[in-house]
Amino acid sequence: MDHRVGKGAQRRIYGEDSCLAAIFLIFVGCFLPLLLTVINAVQSVPAVYINAGRNFGLGPVPLMRKILFPAIIPRLMTGLRITLGIAWLVVVAAEMIAVNSGLGFLIVDARNAGNRYDLVVAGMVIIGVVGLLLDNWVRSLERSHALCWGFEEKQ
Repeated sequence: MDHRVGKGAQRRIYGEDSCLAAIFLIFVGCFLPLLLTVINAVQSVPAVYINAGRNFGLGPVPLMRKILFPAIIPRLMTGLRITLGIAWLVVVAAEMIAVNSGLGFLIVDARNAGNRYDLVVAGMVIIGVVGLLLDNWVRSLERSHALCWGFEEKQ
């Protein structure tokens, strides 16, 4: 059995056709903020909810599905909104550094190709508009009645 990979596949995986560097940058930029959001959200669930679930005989998976997940949804959506903003920022930065296409590449290429500042400003405006649209989309998801779970802490 031949385990060699063809040159075309190697180019797609490792070479110029690949966006693996950009994908890795996006992953690294988004993983920690989202992880910290989930940790903080789980720690903020009142112990009485978890104890009540255990008293009703819920195992680990049903406890997560029926108690923890609904309780962390509001904070998770806020964390996703922040992480989406970070992801959009890193996408544009990765396009400037590691990719030969996209809005980030357009800005760098326009600046280097005879100081085409009209394209630079247009790219910046498009980046801002797309970021605003993404943020408004996640905000509308946050306000959705299907995701209005959680708990209220009475003091």
